Amino acid sequence: MAVVCPVPIPSSVVRPRHNGECTINAGGLCQTTSEVVVPTIDSSDMAMNACSGSISTQPACPLDTQMCYPKKPDRMKKRIIWGIEVAEELQWKGWELGKETSRNLVLKNLSLKTQKMKYRPPKTKFFFTVIPQPIFLSPGITFTLPIVFRPLEKKEYMDQLWFEKEEGVFRVDLRATLPYHKLVCPPCLQLPMCAIGDIVETWFCLDNVGDLPTFFTWEFPSPFHMLPTTGLLEPGTTCRIKVTFQPVVAVIHEVEATCWYGEGSRQKSSIQLQAVARCAQLLVSIRHKQAEDQDTEGSQKVLHFGSVALGCTAERQIKLYNPSTVSTPFRIEMTADVLVKDHAFSCTVSHGIVPPGKKQYASLFFHPKTLDSKAVDYFAIVPSGCASQTLLQVVGSCTGPAVSLQRDCINFSWVNLGTRSEQILWIKNQSDCTTHFQFAIDCQESVFSIRPVLGTLVGQACVSLQCAFQPTHPVIYFRRVACLIHHQDPLFLDLIGTCHSDSTKPAILRPQHLTWYRTHLARGLTLYPPDILSAMLKEKKLQQDSSGALMVPFQDLEEKSAPQYPCIPPMEEYFFDGTKDLAIFPPPVSIEPAEVDFGACPGPKTPNPVPLCLRNHTKGKITVVWTHRFDCPFWVTPDTCEVPPLKSTAMRLHFQPPHPHCLYAVELEAFAVYKVLQSYKNMEEDCMVCPSWCLTVRARGHSCHTALEHHVPQYSLDAPKLFPAVSSNKPSYHSLLLVNKGSMLLTFRLASNSSSDITLRPTSGLVAPGAHQIFLINTYPKGTSWKQHIFYLEFNFSPQYLKEVSMQSREEPLELELDTCKSTFFKPTCVGCSSTSPFTFCNTSRLPLEFEWRVSQQHRKTLAVQPSRGVIQPNERLTLTWIFSPLEETKYLFRVGMWVWEAGLPPAAKPRTSTHYMIRLVGMGISSSLSAGAKELDFGNMLVDSRQSRRLVLLNDGNCTLYYRLHLKQHSPEGLGHDPPALQLDRCEGSMPPRSQDTIWLTACPKHSSHYSWTISYSLLSHRDNKVGKKEKLCHVSLVAVYPLLSVLDACTTGGAAGITRKHLWRLFSLDLLNSYLARDPTPSELTYKVPTQHSTSQIPPVFTPLKLDFNFGAAPFNAPASVVLLALKNSGMVPLEWAFLFPRDQQISLELWAEQAEFDSTELHQMRAEDNHIFSISPKSGHLSPGQEQMVELKYSHLFIGTDRLPVLFKVSHGREILLNFIGVTVMLEQKYVHFTSMSHQFVPVSIGKTLPPRQIYELYNGGTVPVTYEVQTSILSEVQEKNFNHPIFCCLNPKGEIQPGTTAQVFWIFSPIEAKTYTVDVPIHILEWNSALVRFQGVGYDPHVMGDTAPFHNISSWDHSSTCFRLMIPGQNVFLSQSHISLGNIPVQSKSSRLLFLNNASKKETAIFAWQLRPLDFGEVSISPVVGEVAPEETVPFLVTLKASVHASFYSVDLVCKVYQKELMREYHKELQEWEDEKLRQEVEFTITDTKVKRKVYCTACEPRKRYKTLPPISNQSSSCKLQATREKTSWPCPQPPMPDMLSLGLTARAHATDYFLANFLDFPCHFLYRELLKRKIPREEWQTSDEDSSHSKEAPVSKQKKQLVVDCLTTVIRGLLEDKNFHEAVSQSLVEQVPYFCQFWNEQSTRFIDQESSHYLVPTLSLPSSSLENGKGREQEEDKQRLGKTEGGEEEEEEELEGTEEKEAREKLGMKQEVIIEGEEVQMTGPGTEPAQHPQPSSQQPQQWQQQYDLKVQEQEQEQEWTEKEAIGRLPAFGNLQEALLENIIRNILVEASRGEVVLTSRPRIVALPPLSVSRTAIPDPLLQVQQAEVPGLEAPPQTPC
Repeated sequence: MAVVCPVPIPSSVVRPRHNGECTINAGGLCQTTSEVVVPTIDSSDMAMNACSGSISTQPACPLDTQMCYPKKPDRMKKRIIWGIEVAEELQWKGWELGKETSRNLVLKNLSLKTQKMKYRPPKTKFFFTVIPQPIFLSPGITFTLPIVFRPLEKKEYMDQLWFEKEEGVFRVDLRATLPYHKLVCPPCLQLPMCAIGDIVETWFCLDNVGDLPTFFTWEFPSPFHMLPTTGLLEPGTTCRIKVTFQPVVAVIHEVEATCWYGEGSRQKSSIQLQAVARCAQLLVSIRHKQAEDQDTEGSQKVLHFGSVALGCTAERQIKLYNPSTVSTPFRIEMTADVLVKDHAFSCTVSHGIVPPGKKQYASLFFHPKTLDSKAVDYFAIVPSGCASQTLLQVVGSCTGPAVSLQRDCINFSWVNLGTRSEQILWIKNQSDCTTHFQFAIDCQESVFSIRPVLGTLVGQACVSLQCAFQPTHPVIYFRRVACLIHHQDPLFLDLIGTCHSDSTKPAILRPQHLTWYRTHLARGLTLYPPDILSAMLKEKKLQQDSSGALMVPFQDLEEKSAPQYPCIPPMEEYFFDGTKDLAIFPPPVSIEPAEVDFGACPGPKTPNPVPLCLRNHTKGKITVVWTHRFDCPFWVTPDTCEVPPLKSTAMRLHFQPPHPHCLYAVELEAFAVYKVLQSYKNMEEDCMVCPSWCLTVRARGHSCHTALEHHVPQYSLDAPKLFPAVSSNKPSYHSLLLVNKGSMLLTFRLASNSSSDITLRPTSGLVAPGAHQIFLINTYPKGTSWKQHIFYLEFNFSPQYLKEVSMQSREEPLELELDTCKSTFFKPTCVGCSSTSPFTFCNTSRLPLEFEWRVSQQHRKTLAVQPSRGVIQPNERLTLTWIFSPLEETKYLFRVGMWVWEAGLPPAAKPRTSTHYMIRLVGMGISSSLSAGAKELDFGNMLVDSRQSRRLVLLNDGNCTLYYRLHLKQHSPEGLGHDPPALQLDRCEGSMPPRSQDTIWLTACPKHSSHYSWTISYSLLSHRDNKVGKKEKLCHVSLVAVYPLLSVLDACTTGGAAGITRKHLWRLFSLDLLNSYLARDPTPSELTYKVPTQHSTSQIPPVFTPLKLDFNFGAAPFNAPASVVLLALKNSGMVPLEWAFLFPRDQQISLELWAEQAEFDSTELHQMRAEDNHIFSISPKSGHLSPGQEQMVELKYSHLFIGTDRLPVLFKVSHGREILLNFIGVTVMLEQKYVHFTSMSHQFVPVSIGKTLPPRQIYELYNGGTVPVTYEVQTSILSEVQEKNFNHPIFCCLNPKGEIQPGTTAQVFWIFSPIEAKTYTVDVPIHILEWNSALVRFQGVGYDPHVMGDTAPFHNISSWDHSSTCFRLMIPGQNVFLSQSHISLGNIPVQSKSSRLLFLNNASKKETAIFAWQLRPLDFGEVSISPVVGEVAPEETVPFLVTLKASVHASFYSVDLVCKVYQKELMREYHKELQEWEDEKLRQEVEFTITDTKVKRKVYCTACEPRKRYKTLPPISNQSSSCKLQATREKTSWPCPQPPMPDMLSLGLTARAHATDYFLANFLDFPCHFLYRELLKRKIPREEWQTSDEDSSHSKEAPVSKQKKQLVVDCLTTVIRGLLEDKNFHEAVSQSLVEQVPYFCQFWNEQSTRFIDQESSHYLVPTLSLPSSSLENGKGREQEEDKQRLGKTEGGEEEEEEELEGTEEKEAREKLGMKQEVIIEGEEVQMTGPGTEPAQHPQPSSQQPQQWQQQYDLKVQEQEQEQEWTEKEAIGRLPAFGNLQEALLENIIRNILVEASRGEVVLTSRPRIVALPPLSVSRTAIPDPLLQVQQAEVPGLEAPPQTPC
């Protein structure tokens, strides 16, 4: 729980153990003289405030008792008023009734001038003073005014003493109070922040400011405590209260402690105690980690000490870090063990405190005590409070000494009697442990000697030993000497040698003889002398084995091998050497006693000898010889003897001490050998040579007198407390080390009262000064309870020098401590998966134990344990993992056993004892599965080589934990095996608890532009054998890797390039090619720098892209307005992008001046001029576009220098394409001709062969100069092409000569008509008169549509034709814009009318705009806009209709329509100024002034001059010359006001017109129908001109015709309304309708076909009939088009054909003789029938319907009926009727779109149907009059049934 502390908390906590105090200074209540130390917050200088006081620490009193001390008297509070220092009030305390008490009021003048004042006496009679008089105070003078108080009642009195000065008055309060109780303490106290379980202390002062001694009692809530709780305070004294805070919950504590005092403890004083308790946190880590250590968060920490030598101590440290803001107390505890004294680990720090944010280190020590063992223990680091403890496992192993001898046998061979032989032997300690060694031999009394016989071996030390052999008798010598090593098993050294004399030469003993002897010893042949063995060998009772040793022949075939000498442990061989009836093999010779103690022999009497008994256990005679040193005080007699077989002999041991008061101890040595071996000649077989047997007798005694005290021994004994751990029936061995630290000999002896169950070797001996003695001790522990063994060592033959040694031993039980009460439960587990359950047990013995779990065969597929077998070290807690893998949905119950035995046995050895444990395991198998939070995970669109991560939420809705593995399979794209995977999972395996969710992070990094898709599946895992289950689909992941896709939507020009058409601009800027480049993927070289980077040091940066384009700004005159091109960029891709135009300087690295290049070439200088003068500028140069976002970029070319300007600009799309743009611009001199050719080649649109009317195509020329130019196309070359192609005009130029005005574009019309499917090329010279000529190559492709089929390029629409159709080109700074900047009508038939509805939007909030379209006539066809002029209110939209009427010829249309937009306010001002200018012009034209130079000018004052109403304006400058008079006029002129500069809006319109039959054959998906009139036979040209004149005259009478038509419309409207209200007429019309026609009358039916056959003068062909803006201008448009067409002579024959067709169509209409117009306005319907007989139309008579009904019933009058149908069909096919329907649909669609644009109608909303409940009274359906009229007009159309809404 996080607690926010509202007050500053100190970083250091005040604790009792720190002996610190905390004092609250609140208003001076507690004053101390100690040095104040202010606590800091986070090591800053900010003091910690506690409400009104501050906490400070001081040296505390060692006794936490009540501390009361007198408080300093309060000083009288004074103030300074107008330079007078005076007390605020006077108080009287301790007064008595009837007595007067006076106090002095002191006034002091602190100013520099004399003060004068008066005072008024107190008002009450209880306070009085001297008679008031003026007071004069000089500077620095003090005046004392006595005031007397005389009380009459026991109550409080108050009064005032007023003083008057010039500045004003002031007062001094007089107060007399009664004695009262009052204790004051600080209002609040902030205690330091404290950890849970910890304690902090703070002090504050309790002041008695009353007048009486006061008892107090504190009441406080937990966890606060206050001392002293009660007490007595004398008046004016202060008590220091100690507050302790010991929280148990981590919250903010704000409590109130109350101090009750006064009479009856009714008064109280409270203090607010504030403290913050937080959870302590302690992070434990291992310092200086090693490879074996485990210091991972969330798992048990393991600290390895490694191998430590016995007797040494290793140290490791752990780091305790406190990340919290409070001090964290902690304690380090060692887990309970079997025996405390056997602990090998220790920690010097048992508890401590870690300050906040600090670190502390604790040392752990390992001092092993058990040899060759692994020690394991546990330390618990427990923080205070509720913080979790950290369990640290410490592991260490003990290594003892590793002492070895260079060889185990020293062969002295044979030596002559009286000589000495020596050899060198090395002893080495291969470990790091220091140890002691000692050879168990008395070198002075033996024929063999080893020097040194004892010593100390440090780690890795090697000591040289001198081994000597000096025999005393000619016999065979052999002695096996034990080398005792402290903390190691003894080593054995075989010493052999043979002594020869002149007379006796025994067989020479060799090491091989020892091998044979040990083999014979195992086979029981050593008790036979060599002569008997030889006889038995001859008798074949014995035989030799492969090694040459003797053996008893096998009598039983089952015996396969003879016994061999066993491998005897060194300890057993040392202890079981035949003494004390303990032997591994029966000894051949024995002597008793083995130890003799002569005791005290002070002399002079010689002690009695001690008898010895020597027995021969062999079956041969032996010879015994004793080794005797001449000065030895001990000797045996006789020194040589022979003992018969199986006999014994007596000997005597003598002792004669040579010196008094000395200690003596020796080991006498004797050798027994078969007598037959005394001569080598007796040995027939070498294997029969037997070594001698060495017999030793230990003798000791001293020559000290009984009355004299023996010297005090000085020694040290290294004795363990415990025997090593062993199992049952096994001995336990240990070594002891006795060191003589004195300067005298030290003798020892095992006392007789020692425990009998231990064996100590040696039991007696002598230790030289500084030498040591190694003991080996063993015992056989019995029972599992600890048994104590006590033995005593007696030193220096004195009972008073006894050393008691106590050791303990026991049989280590093979027991384990189980933690789970022998029951384990598994969580519900999914079938086919696995669940785990931990099982922990501890080894409570001191032996490493080996365990094995045995699961029955039938349960092995379901249950498993890891590890199933292993070794657990002493005191180690081992956690196993049980794995449960259910096979079906059911409940499982298992009983499994565990066998435990002692570890370290050979692999094939069977343990003698073992322990068996049984546990119960319970599990349940259920079904479950994983699912994904989203089945479809879509990364969306990503940038190639970018990284994006998404979360995949896995859900486990089951009741069991699932262990899963995720599999990723990529479906697309394929063939990317070498690339790194584009999708990576942060982890592929995991586990999910039941009813939980997990998050897998998917990171996508695609490397290619493609659509990627993957399937993520999962399989459940079984922990038992890592088996993977069946894959199940989890979810589908997809992404689209794309590069940034930028495209140019549209472009327009302003300024000096305003005359360039949109189509021409696209070619100048190569925008089609640019868009195609941008649509491709970038090359690797383009991604060298993925973002704009300054990377070059040269003026011309290197280019990493192969793409290069020209941005040609065209040409303009010098100092002309800058050519501005606006490009509309759009992010057509799926990802955000950044683009930038980089000038060369934008790519350069800034260099120092000295590093810049000094010389530049012409290209660099030209480039620098362009950049320095900003000839080319771009605004903005970079930008960011979100997907679908558009941005306008302004490219400007300033015409500052004459000539051609070039600048390479790098267009960079970040992480995308990189294109080098060559900006090119031409500046022309004034009055210079210049025609700009976009390129020297032009490609015509492909045309199919065999086409009778190929389309007209356009080639554009732009005049960039300031004067008109005349161009002329040389067509002679076209004739040559025509002659080569069968005299067929392949290329035809319709207007080969023309004039181009300055700043405009001329269109040259061409017709390309191929006759073969191939590419035609022609180089045509184009001459510019009085200027240069250019050779332009025209190319055209002809194709066969029958061969190419659907792939035929019918119309190659460029990108500017489609991309900008839905784009609004908003020029910066303009408020009015078009809803669409380009219209593409696509493919249309000839002579059709196509319309589009657009909107003009005014984004301004205040200004009204006026627009005016400038329409220029087309060379063929007609474009109209309705309305042409209008105004747009602020934030309003005006719809307008754009209509294109195609001409009779197939052609291309490319028109740029310009709309001028003015601000209405500016136009109003302009018209106002223009009107004033015209009035003034008129006035000046009619007004003139006559000036007579002869008449003197009249002089008069200006005051008398008549006042003029207005000032005469200056004359108009451009007035006509006819109005000029001879009179003198003023030279000043008033220029004509100029209209404001309009905003130009450009609207592009493109289309391609096809011939009707070609259109119907190839464009079947055309969405509309069209009307087409039959062309009659041609007239002669003269008639054509007449027809054209008539049409012209008719068009002039159009206004009169409109009036007549309106009159007819009004009349017919009245008639039709009357008919609509006539019910009889309705019935007649409904009966006449027998056939239902389609909804649109343009559709054909069977009757229409019949009508076509009957009426040859009229036939129907579909033609486009789109809505027109009005009816009255819909008739004469084509006639006007024909008129314009006839006015041109360049069209030639084709133009005449077009005019002829238009005239024939007109005559066809006249021959029909019918004129019909139907106008529907609201509810008015007017119809004029054709010029046929009225009887053929249905009349509203009553007899006619009956007659028709009879005809229908009898089916007789079919001919008449067909005639009526034919007439009605003819009416429906009339142009007037079609125009009526067209206008109706046009108005409907227009109204709907306008309402939708205004938000009144939502076209995409769902239709809402409101169903009203039925009414009780049925309503009669009222027929729709408009529908009935339609039914009357069209037979067969029935009205739909009327349903109530």
